[in-house]
Amino acid sequence: MVVRGVTLYLLLGYLIKAGATSTCVYNVCLRCNTTATWADPCELCNKTCNSAISSNCTKGFQVSINSSDSDLVEGDDLILTCVHNLPDVIQTFGWKMNEDTIQGQNESELYDKKVLSNKAGSYICYVESLCGYYESLPHDVTVENNSLLLLVVCGVSALVLVLVMGLVMKFKLKRDNAKHRERMRQKATVEQRAAPFTPRES
Repeated sequence: MVVRGVTLYLLLGYLIKAGATSTCVYNVCLRCNTTATWADPCELCNKTCNSAISSNCTKGFQVSINSSDSDLVEGDDLILTCVHNLPDVIQTFGWKMNEDTIQGQNESELYDKKVLSNKAGSYICYVESLCGYYESLPHDVTVENNSLLLLVVCGVSALVLVLVMGLVMKFKLKRDNAKHRERMRQKATVEQRAAPFTPRES
């Protein structure tokens, strides 16, 4: 029973794959230049897949990437949307970055929060459906590395802090010296008043 279920599952998968890649295409996958509707005016393949498809019927679908901003700075959010004109049949989405498949990204939108400079590169989205496999053109994303700016800001902040501390210490030292001189003056005055009076000899 289990073997039979597995066999049927594998056979169904093979049939779907064969249907998507063969020259005999599904009705919804035929697009005609004459109207905006799908395939009704088109000649369809028969069971032996020998019927010719009318020349005004094509399978030319488009996949592209939309982005609100492709020039990012580290800390920005990356949002890419995969758009297509494929009919509403079974579809799976995927994404590539620099020709490497991005694992775990199977939605029509690629969203990455607070990206770093290592997210810069060439992105491609692809759609797999009963009508075939379609890829978008590469979409370049740049991410400006602001570590140099951060170093400059930190350096300037440190310099300002040292200058402020130097000014505070200079002011404190000046004030302490003034207090010391005042105390010495008061002490000298007290000593003069306390000195015994000796009359002058004639």
